[in-house]
Amino acid sequence: MTCKPRVNIPVATPDRIDLIQTASWELSAISTCLSAMGRELIHPPGAGRRLTDATGNAMEWLAAEIERRCALIDEELP
Repeated sequence: MTCKPRVNIPVATPDRIDLIQTASWELSAISTCLSAMGRELIHPPGAGRRLTDATGNAMEWLAAEIERRCALIDEELP
């Protein structure tokens, strides 16, 4: 069995690369908002102590995952 050589297929045509980059930046901004909201749920103002809040932790995790994926997209763009 012979493997065919892999052809370099561009991620997107040049006219679409800007759209992909903009979408990545917008998702990154959303992740920043999610992270801030998660921190507010975990560290409410005036509470004086750290609360263990599953929703806040989940929001921070989602933010980190979005950022990780945005970084992968940005690495692949020319």
